[in-house]
Amino acid sequence: MAARTGFYLLLAGLVARAAFDRGAHGQQTNANGAMSVIAQTALGKAALAAAALGFLAFGVVRIAGAVRDRKADTHRRVFAGLQGLFYMALTWAPLSFLFGNTQAGSEQAQKQETASVLSWPGGRVIVIALGLIVIGVFAWQIRTAVTQDYEDGLALRRAPGWICWLVDLVGTVGMTARAVVFLPIGVFLIVAAAEADPQHSKGLDAELAALAGQSWWGPALLWLVALGLVVFALYSGLEACYRKVATAR
Repeated sequence: MAARTGFYLLLAGLVARAAFDRGAHGQQTNANGAMSVIAQTALGKAALAAAALGFLAFGVVRIAGAVRDRKADTHRRVFAGLQGLFYMALTWAPLSFLFGNTQAGSEQAQKQETASVLSWPGGRVIVIALGLIVIGVFAWQIRTAVTQDYEDGLALRRAPGWICWLVDLVGTVGMTARAVVFLPIGVFLIVAAAEADPQHSKGLDAELAALAGQSWWGPALLWLVALGLVVFALYSGLEACYRKVATAR
């Protein structure tokens, strides 16, 4: 969770730079851009390896929590298990980048992977299903942010009052902001499947680059996106301190 915090802070920095220079720096504003920045030094490469290990460990523990936490209701256990599988799969991105796949997490890689799936028998149905899953996950994140259900899994009983207040604020704002930023990716996947054209499967970089190319309101929205990601990073840092990872809540 600490690695996730660092990633979103770095991503927010990339978005802010895109807002400042309208994307002229040429670096992708996504996971690939973040990993490219980190991997420029030996210490950064070690951090990527540590992040991969952390994602794997987090995924395993979340799945274990989903299986063992009998006090949680069914939907929480299912969500915790899916979250665990997602983070275990996410382990591949930094490892792949470290082993020389510099396209990992890039806009080009997403389109290539979408094209590959579309070529399978029933590929269009699979891509539509993936798009619906992305939309469903982030819609659920917005619901969680509004209802503040995430507090059930935080050990805040002995935390200072100001920490509880801060968690409420940055959790609601940060989780909503992140969901709104990433939710359109699911829509783009559905469009790509409907049109049978992987070029429509735009990722975060294409989404933000389109904003950077607009008039004054585009960069203004990018600044809001950057601020929202910083708020989510702050929430993620608080989660690293207070989350009861081994439960399904």
